[in-house]
Amino acid sequence: MFLLVALGFWVRKRKIIGGTARKQFVDFCLYITLPFNIFHSFQLKWEQSMLLSFLEILLMSVGYNLISIGVSYASYRKIHGSRKSPLRYGTIVSNGGFLGNPVIEGIYGSQGVFYASVFMLPVRIVMWTIGSSCYMNGKEKHLFKKVMTHPCIVSIYLGMLVMIAGIEFPTCIANTIEKVSNCNTPISMMLVGMMLAEMDMKRVKTLLDKTLVYYVFMRLIGIGAILYGVTFLLPVDPLLKGVTVIIAGMPTPITTALLASKYDGDEDYATAMIFVTTILSLVTLPLWCLIL
Repeated sequence: MFLLVALGFWVRKRKIIGGTARKQFVDFCLYITLPFNIFHSFQLKWEQSMLLSFLEILLMSVGYNLISIGVSYASYRKIHGSRKSPLRYGTIVSNGGFLGNPVIEGIYGSQGVFYASVFMLPVRIVMWTIGSSCYMNGKEKHLFKKVMTHPCIVSIYLGMLVMIAGIEFPTCIANTIEKVSNCNTPISMMLVGMMLAEMDMKRVKTLLDKTLVYYVFMRLIGIGAILYGVTFLLPVDPLLKGVTVIIAGMPTPITTALLASKYDGDEDYATAMIFVTTILSLVTLPLWCLIL
């Protein structure tokens, strides 16, 4: 997967794909390949024993959100100005929705993606409500409706319906779903490389401070370590523990900078958060995999 990141970096640096095309690929991933990947992960035979795991991963997701929200609001009370919003948002929200699925699929396969998709349901709701409120302060209306009709959320509804109902698709349709789903990992990882290639390293260096170092630690290690400690003490399936900790240890999402740009946050600082956590996650995520 890291070779795919390197390939994406090279492609963008050589300008084989331009900035506009890269943004269109992001939309293609968010609205096509990722929803198909989520939907395909539900192509499992439903068994009554899966209900307990389903509820466990939902509860673990709620626990993760409560911890990340608590850390967010406790850590940056003394920070003032336009940097406070991206720091809080970037602590509450990880890049689990975009980067999480390909990483987890590479480790745990389709079953891992299934549980990751369920885990991300509460996360996405928090992302577009409590998370977005760090920037918006009531500026955006109908957020809940926007969240619940997002293609990634809709794919969860449909996937659960098909799985529980035991619906089987004709071979041609099933193959199409599988092949589009398989596109998600290479496209997502190459997009990460393209995004890294667009960031200004010199500008990032000027923004490094103690607050950013603390943020990077909490984003990549701290919150994940808290969850690892809690799940270690509980009789939790190793697969569910792994999905939870890996998503908690994901880097800063791209939306941190997008929302900062739209709602008068510090866009440069948000970009530095994304750049540093994404680069360092190439080291921390394999370490988490070894620990788990």
